[in-house]
Amino acid sequence: MAAVNQDNRPFVGITAVIVGLFVFSLQDVIIKLFSAEYSILQLVIIRSVIALGLIGIIVALRLGRSGFRVYQPFKILLKGFLGFLSYLAYYLSLASLPLIDAVTITFTAPILVVIFSSILVGEKVGLRRWLATLVGFVGVLIAVGFEGRLANIAVAFAFLAALTYALNSVMARYISSQDSPWTVTFYFTVAHSAGGLITYLIVLLTASGVVSTHPSLAFLFRAWTQPESTDLMIMCSLGVIATVGFFCLNKAYLSARAATVAPFEYSYILWAALFGYLIWGEAPTAVTLLGLSILIGSNLFALRTEIKGAGSTT
Repeated sequence: MAAVNQDNRPFVGITAVIVGLFVFSLQDVIIKLFSAEYSILQLVIIRSVIALGLIGIIVALRLGRSGFRVYQPFKILLKGFLGFLSYLAYYLSLASLPLIDAVTITFTAPILVVIFSSILVGEKVGLRRWLATLVGFVGVLIAVGFEGRLANIAVAFAFLAALTYALNSVMARYISSQDSPWTVTFYFTVAHSAGGLITYLIVLLTASGVVSTHPSLAFLFRAWTQPESTDLMIMCSLGVIATVGFFCLNKAYLSARAATVAPFEYSYILWAALFGYLIWGEAPTAVTLLGLSILIGSNLFALRTEIKGAGSTT
């Protein structure tokens, strides 16, 4: 678990999380644009290698050699692997789904955190939080729609992204506060790089030559393609974007209380809606907006309940 932050600069924290999620939204746009031409594993590997180098430099400059020492390497790498699975599944879903739909589904992660906290950690979950969880799932079902879309494998990938992200969040409770956030981020990126390489080798050895008509599966099984110089530069920029995004999110939660920052993570949905409309003409339907409103409302209610519960025990 991260060390408790004593700093309290809410404006800095809120600004940092909004900027960080804007930056990650740019990453979404780039990967979605490339999803019809390149392999997701090619993008993951290039992004991770560039980010690894940049974050490694930051760790060395800020913390020195001690910054590469970790107290719980297995737990950190496991957390990183879960993060890799979440990242991979989310971007596979983007190949088929509108941005706003994919983001809406992955925002079930806070709801899943409640469930996993109860089952895996034994955390006591009150009736209000369980009701908020149930209402949130109903909101997602409304947003996704009942007319056959639940059978779409892209929707399954988006739910898998939410599930692994939630497990990743629960794992954070077991990370020692002795490990710097930048050190954790560095080894998190190591796990991303290793995960991308291992998955690429598995696909190469077991599914080489597989051709799928489904955009998400084609994105996964497509062979490594030599990119044009402009495309290669854009791919490398993904590593820079990831580094800036991680820095902003670290800054956000180190500058203000989580309860102050967390609600502004929903700005990610606004960026997704904006970019989806401007680039692909993906206007969210009234049903999607209704389901999304229910989901956000239930998550904010659960957050408020958690804050009140924490306050009553202090």
